[in-house]
Amino acid sequence: MANPIKKLLIPILFGFRRVALRILGIPYPFSYIVYRTDFPEATLSGKPKEIGDFSLIDYGGNVSFGENVKIGYGVVIISVSSITGSDGEKLIKKPVDIGDNVEIGSSAVILPGVTIGNNSTIGAVSYTHLRAHETSLHLVCRLLLE
Repeated sequence: MANPIKKLLIPILFGFRRVALRILGIPYPFSYIVYRTDFPEATLSGKPKEIGDFSLIDYGGNVSFGENVKIGYGVVIISVSSITGSDGEKLIKKPVDIGDNVEIGSSAVILPGVTIGNNSTIGAVSYTHLRAHETSLHLVCRLLLE
């Protein structure tokens, strides 16, 4: 039978190792970032300057990133959705455009058709299906400052 203290300490030590390597600027051997599409004609233009682990970018309806874009952990950016309510099997397929100097907080969800203007911030745990104007701050899908 395995020692319960050992079972508890191993995940903590591996987690600490990952944090320590990041602080020292040493890349961890693997990452959990997924770029995916089911549509061969889809395009992904630009790449974020920084992106946190456990993030998903589904660029089936095209996704474009500006310069100096920072994305937190666990962010989901989708440009294609099959969940359309009462419309049945119809797909929503719209481009997502992210401007320059944009910051997207951890666990935020960006849905198809969203345009995020330059110098904007999307707060952590936000859900946005609206246009974010330049130099705006969105927290939990509310426009707080423009």
